[in-house]
Amino acid sequence: NGIDWHVSHGAPAHTVDDEVTIKVQLKCTYQIPPHPAGGAFSFTLDNAHLVKLARTPVSVHKILVVMIVPRSQDDWLRAGPGGLALRHCCYWTNLAGHAVTGRYRTTVRIPTSRIFDDRA
Repeated sequence: NGIDWHVSHGAPAHTVDDEVTIKVQLKCTYQIPPHPAGGAFSFTLDNAHLVKLARTPVSVHKILVVMIVPRSQDDWLRAGPGGLALRHCCYWTNLAGHAVTGRYRTTVRIPTSRIFDDRA
């Protein structure tokens, strides 16, 4: 269904429910340099994935999270019995209602202000 991860977050400050859930499509690329300049960067999705992310209305919102990494995996990933460490930055966007514009793939813009962190 194009969803890689379900994230739930609980906080007493939530006004409707004490827990919120979102669905996440995860992507990773080295084709965009880390720390992209400007207010946004372009990312191309297969139209089938975009249609699933853009569908509205939904009961659980969906977001796209793109991790920008260096080409060498050794520069951003460490995995072993003691833990998993990912380095570099993830950005997110909500594509609800986004139109398909390409024949097979569509390029979307992801704001660099939307860093995927504990406050996203």
